[in-house]
Amino acid sequence: MIIIPIWLADSLEEEKVGAKESFCPVCDRPVIFSVMRLRRKRMLFSVINLSTKDVGTFLVCPSCGGTYPLP
Repeated sequence: MIIIPIWLADSLEEEKVGAKESFCPVCDRPVIFSVMRLRRKRMLFSVINLSTKDVGTFLVCPSCGGTYPLP
């Protein structure tokens, strides 16, 4: 008997991994950005959550809410 796993849902999860001071082009001043990691999660049989891979890391400005790729 062969059991084939059924992926019911894919979702993206943001996780704060640190902070970095840099210049925000929208606010036109130096700010302390939140460093966020975006990770893809898969749900198997609506019970088991599996972390599959990191999608990317980016900066979020606390003043304007702008997102920028991490240099």
